Amino acid sequence: MSVELSERGLVALLTLNNPAKLNALSGDFMNEIHQKIHDIDKKFNVLVVTGCSRAFAAGVDVHEIQELSHERAYLENFIDHRWESILDVKIPVIAAVSGYALGGGFELALMCDIVVASETAIFGFPEVNLGLMPGMGGTQMLTSIVGPKIASEIMMTGRFVTAAEALSLGIVSRLTDENLLLEQTLELAQKISEKSTMSTRMIKDAVRLAQNVGLAQGIKFERQMFRSLFSTSFKQKGVAAFLEKK
Repeated sequence: MSVELSERGLVALLTLNNPAKLNALSGDFMNEIHQKIHDIDKKFNVLVVTGCSRAFAAGVDVHEIQELSHERAYLENFIDHRWESILDVKIPVIAAVSGYALGGGFELALMCDIVVASETAIFGFPEVNLGLMPGMGGTQMLTSIVGPKIASEIMMTGRFVTAAEALSLGIVSRLTDENLLLEQTLELAQKISEKSTMSTRMIKDAVRLAQNVGLAQGIKFERQMFRSLFSTSFKQKGVAAFLEKK
């Protein structure tokens, strides 16, 4: 089994565990991820995705695409909805990245809402060196974070991005020691899991919307969600507890 799912209270931990191939992403591998996280939001409040020490995921399995022609890739629908399963998860998703996060692995991390990385993490889109380009949304997601100029330079050169640079560019939320990566990521996940599930899900929706619509439309949507939270039990308890402390 290349993908393991474990429970940490209200936090689900998805571990990519195929170190021999540096967690290279194949159709079978992505289908396994899809099956593991299907309807995961019905049981958990936060999902953490991590890999092994050498690699979060080192891109698409090159052996699988070696013989693929344009016609076959199109007719066989290579890279289908299963490859975007992380994007469909309704609860907050945190990536804990150590080692290589390249190509599809980089895109997998970008699909997550928060990225915590060890100082050994290395990001990049080396597809251009194979005569290819990102195909799991990388051109869109990276551009929305770092802007078109920097995104173009990273993808057109195929160069690696260090953990420190990724932090400075806003790709990574925080850096930590490799030995503390999972522990600190789970602590962050636990903290979020204790918040109102309606609030965290709506914040996620609003942040995603901000990447796809104009400011005025985004603010309007945010305000509608903000008002809707007034009817939740978590809001009633939270406000009452705050006023009691005062």
